[in-house]
Amino acid sequence: MSETSSYRTELTARLRAATDDIAWLVRGLSLEQAAYKPSEAEWSVHEHLSHLRDMEQQVYLPLLRWATVPDMLDPLDYSRREWHDHRYRPAEPLASLVADIQRIRDEELVIFRDMNDVTWTRLRDDTRWGPLSCQWLAELMYRHALDHLQGMMALKQDINLAALQPPPIVVGGYIGGQS
Repeated sequence: MSETSSYRTELTARLRAATDDIAWLVRGLSLEQAAYKPSEAEWSVHEHLSHLRDMEQQVYLPLLRWATVPDMLDPLDYSRREWHDHRYRPAEPLASLVADIQRIRDEELVIFRDMNDVTWTRLRDDTRWGPLSCQWLAELMYRHALDHLQGMMALKQDINLAALQPPPIVVGGYIGGQS
């Protein structure tokens, strides 16, 4: 096995592991917990997850196909604002988002596994996305997943800490007799 093939195998294994880590992180979260945001300027776990799925579906998989399949159309530009304003669905079940990410990742990993070293390293510079190779794309996908995994893990820590806070102490009952 060449050094290039070895690197591809290791990187794609890490992509699989990051995807599995994302599924693990959201397991057991309610939709209410997944919607938690420390402030309006920040994203919730649900938004992170939905954005990850959208990027895989709208950008990474199409770019990978474009880079490996002759005559494939160059993917369209991507706007996070347009995604959030028009495609983001806050009530979409977490399990559906995770299943989509896993399905797309499986398709990407098959493409990576089946390519040779020349395809992995071939530089494509005939795109509005700038020069890219399949290796660069895999590294970008991995880094993007890790960035969002880190953000979601911080939110999960907040959720778990809040659950450990004791309820307020009330001496003599609530005013008006309500509990």
